[in-house]
Amino acid sequence: MPRASRKLINKDLDDELNENLMILISSLRASQEINHFFASFLTKEEKKMIPKRLMLHLMLINNIPDSKISSHLGMSYETIRTHKNNLDSLSNEYKEILAKISRRKSTRDLFRKIDKKIGKLDSFLKAKSNMRERSKVYGE
Repeated sequence: MPRASRKLINKDLDDELNENLMILISSLRASQEINHFFASFLTKEEKKMIPKRLMLHLMLINNIPDSKISSHLGMSYETIRTHKNNLDSLSNEYKEILAKISRRKSTRDLFRKIDKKIGKLDSFLKAKSNMRERSKVYGE
């Protein structure tokens, strides 16, 4: 996880830094330019954490069960619970963006792939003690 310095900075400077970051990000137009920026700007941890957090929020607003979120994203139930409890505190603008992303065909396709993979994993795990599930896994 990225670590933030515990040293406080002046509120005005903090606001200015945030504003400059938003200006910089909003100036990026081409996807290649955006990719190059984030590839250089983010650490290896941030490159994994940020997309996982976005997917977690998408899965939560689409009412995907915690067990599927945990197994697919490799997150603890405590992390999922924390974000689920904080959903109400997300801005309406961010929730609208999540809803817009959720309506995209590629996102719906991804959710279907997750369901299919989780279903196969569930069958595999149940196959040890359930003949019907075993036949599904081994195609008997």
